[in-house]
Amino acid sequence: MGGCRIRSVTGSFRGRLACLSSGCIFLLTLLISEISLAEEYRIGLCLYGCPAGASNENHLLLRPIYALSYNTVNKMADWAAYRVSAGSIGIASSLSRQPLSDEFVPDTLQVADFAGSEALGLLRAQLVPLVNFAGTPYWEEVNFLTNSVARSRNLSQGAWYGLEWSIRNLVNRGNEVFILTGPIYKEVQTVAQLQTEKQHRVPDAFFKIVMTAQGQGSAFILDQATPVHVHHCDLRASVEEIETLTGLDIFPENPPLNIESLDRDLGCD
Repeated sequence: MGGCRIRSVTGSFRGRLACLSSGCIFLLTLLISEISLAEEYRIGLCLYGCPAGASNENHLLLRPIYALSYNTVNKMADWAAYRVSAGSIGIASSLSRQPLSDEFVPDTLQVADFAGSEALGLLRAQLVPLVNFAGTPYWEEVNFLTNSVARSRNLSQGAWYGLEWSIRNLVNRGNEVFILTGPIYKEVQTVAQLQTEKQHRVPDAFFKIVMTAQGQGSAFILDQATPVHVHHCDLRASVEEIETLTGLDIFPENPPLNIESLDRDLGCD
């Protein structure tokens, strides 16, 4: 992505105007402690308002296909929000998964920091998955290191994969969905940390909430220690549980929700 670039900005604003064949898109990152645009302006990828309660030092990254709040202490996003439609899903087998340094947030884990992770049962994965946006011109943006996460092999190949497959199956039946996902950290670490001297924290679990614009939804807590044979339906949870474990106000606009109403559509009877 090239073209024009905005260089002169004030305060903690930093932006890039990416010029593509389809037009120009402004990519914005900001320091939440100084300017809370997440509260002052509506971000369309956050269905009922972006989560409140993340660290005041986080960076809010707004991109065409997702928004996330990046925590430079733990070295991963505290939450990510995105929308999946039938048109955004595509075939990702031939697309590059080469990690990209994020020019907006240089203080991230690098590829070298994940060295030896497979011996610990961990994989370098993406919080926002590639296949959900393989049908868009912005698919490469999931490769930014600010979207990277250390996830257990068993979870990745088991319940996480099963839930992702069920989400895409639901969307391909004509149901656009909004996803909110992020890490859960327990008081006592339960997962091996990466073999790097760089400060970080590997999540003990993840949350994922699937919502429709009509207020239907399902919520899940996916523990890193989940055996590969466990079905994602066995990991259903409530928004209240997730808020207690993360300290986030998940839906700050407090809409009327019908959680569990998507369970059957996601393969859960």
